[in-house]
Amino acid sequence: MKKQFLIRVMPVMLMIVLAGAIALTGCKKKMPKEAPPPPPKVEEVAPPPPPDTTGQAERERQAAMDADRARIQAVYFDFDKSVIRPDQRSKITTNADIFRNWTEWAVSIEGHCDERGTTEYNLALGERRATSAKQALVAAGVDAARVSTVSYGEERPVDPGHNEASWSRNRRAEFRVK
Repeated sequence: MKKQFLIRVMPVMLMIVLAGAIALTGCKKKMPKEAPPPPPKVEEVAPPPPPDTTGQAERERQAAMDADRARIQAVYFDFDKSVIRPDQRSKITTNADIFRNWTEWAVSIEGHCDERGTTEYNLALGERRATSAKQALVAAGVDAARVSTVSYGEERPVDPGHNEASWSRNRRAEFRVK
């Protein structure tokens, strides 16, 4: 009986084992495909900005303005005089050319004196010197409305010495750009 049982069960068992083997080999798991690499990033490169001609032009203009400011010269006077000396007229001409070129500038002319004389006298003489320089600029074509005058008398010496060389450097009209 055992033999009969085995003969009957054996084919069924064999069928089950074969079915299991087929199932295991036939149902092969599909491995997920490797994702394709992403496309390379294309960075948009902005075109280079146009040359900064405005900034360059402004820098050149500022450099020219600074160069002209450095060319402005003081005018010197004789003792107790407010008349512009002949040897100082070229300075007036140069200054006037510069001021006509830069019409946006306002100009202040400062009249100065040496230490001799009273404070009141020197303030009045400094004002006459500044006015004389202003009149010369206006005669050379600078708009009078752009030019103001102030007198410092003996209060702001450029040379503190007490001799003729020092005094001659202090008798002047200086031009300040505002």
